[in-house]
Amino acid sequence: MPVNVREADRDQLLLMPPSVADWLPEGHLAWFILDAVKELDLAAFYASYRADGRGGATYSPESMLAVLLYAYCTGERSSRRIERRCVEDVAYRVLAANQHPDHATLAGFRRRHEQAISELFVQVLSLCVSAGLVDTGLIAIDGTKMEADASYFANRTKKQLVEEILAEAERTDAEEDERFGDRRGDELPEEWATRSGRRERIRQALAEIEAQGPKDYEAKMEAREAVEKELGRKLPGRKPSRTSGRSKNPRTANITDPDSRIMLAPGSRTLQGYNAQAATTPEQIVVGAEVTNAASDSANFEPITKATTEALEQAGAAPVGTLVADAGYWSTENATSKAAPKVLIVPINRKNYYGGQRPVSEDQRLVINQIRAGELTRRQGAEILGISYNWMVELAAHYDTDLDSSGVVVPPDQRQVVIEKVASGELSIREAARQLGLSYPKVGQLLALHRKGLTDPAVIQQRMERELEKPESKASFAKRKTIEPVFGNIKRNLGYRRFVRRGLSATNSEWRLICAVHNLLKLWKLSIAG
Repeated sequence: MPVNVREADRDQLLLMPPSVADWLPEGHLAWFILDAVKELDLAAFYASYRADGRGGATYSPESMLAVLLYAYCTGERSSRRIERRCVEDVAYRVLAANQHPDHATLAGFRRRHEQAISELFVQVLSLCVSAGLVDTGLIAIDGTKMEADASYFANRTKKQLVEEILAEAERTDAEEDERFGDRRGDELPEEWATRSGRRERIRQALAEIEAQGPKDYEAKMEAREAVEKELGRKLPGRKPSRTSGRSKNPRTANITDPDSRIMLAPGSRTLQGYNAQAATTPEQIVVGAEVTNAASDSANFEPITKATTEALEQAGAAPVGTLVADAGYWSTENATSKAAPKVLIVPINRKNYYGGQRPVSEDQRLVINQIRAGELTRRQGAEILGISYNWMVELAAHYDTDLDSSGVVVPPDQRQVVIEKVASGELSIREAARQLGLSYPKVGQLLALHRKGLTDPAVIQQRMERELEKPESKASFAKRKTIEPVFGNIKRNLGYRRFVRRGLSATNSEWRLICAVHNLLKLWKLSIAG
């Protein structure tokens, strides 16, 4: 008995014109992307084209943007692979309206509309706000290191850059002498004259090195001599040393991506890259995104906080209620920053305040108790713990001890009364130092802060410690970890561990696009969940 099979006649012509609407199921991500693009304001994209209709026809920005968003949602960024998918992949063919833009067109679109693509983040965030996905009652911030599209081994010192230029010039002269004889020939080698902009990157690298502060011994001494010559006298203080760790490392810049920096990644791994900052809700919606080349998170507090505030305001969302961050963001400047919300929860960075040791060890507590009981002096306690006298004084202040005749330190929040008396002339600095149990220079520092209208850093530290003792603050800080799955999704699921664009502006645009598609995928899952 013959088997009943369906005929597969590939030469049979279609009786009716095909419709792309029949190529994908209704709940497919491609349809959601098309619907989302229709909700976006694309005026910034159209503004870069001629309005008189002259010139060759261009691909629709709506279709190109839909292809780009879908590609990033599926972890695809290569322009050449996207070009191939626009031919082989049904979803891409639907998004591109069955057209086939080449890789140069796709890359040019991404480069030409860099600013407009960056601004898409706010528009997508507004869609999330409209869908009720954004709760700004608590926002967590954190950063992750992303590799740049540049090699660590492409870093050069100023001397190396100059030598490289001179070496190229000598090779050019030799080639021209052989080619032209006695005639003049001022052509550059091919690798220096291409559109890749090698010469421009060299100039940018030199500018980056000049912009950096003195780092190596020779540069520090040169800068010091210049200042002394200008002042006409020797500068006080200790001179730079050749043996210090930082003095041994000369200033460098990367000739592939001058904006990128050498950074330390988790696992003590060194990479050439950027610090990608994000702010998220407990529901893992990204509400702020910013890329910087500052390795320290504390230096990125204001940039990411301002970016988050601006994004939420433009998206029509409520302002941030409580902001939480890990200890890497702690500094007294950040704790009192105008960019910070009313409620800020950041643990004290003990490493910065106590030389890398936590002031909660049992040995330290035992010494403090002995000082309180009068069994030890502070100087003896400092010798036992192997720390300086001033450090011992500050360590004792951390335990909120009370002032008595034995010279125990006054808590930071009670110092202000004494400092005000010094400022008014009622007390001398030395008498205040005796009453407060602080060193003479420390009282001078507090007096200088008071005259400038600044708060004592120890008081700010104490306030944050008391805030962290509250049960509601502990519960809020526990939600800080909800930002980690966002980075996990971006790096592991989508595969974005490095940038494919170069330069701070370009990488910032790409990071915001990555965060925008993360939010789009959240919206899509909400739509298919019903």
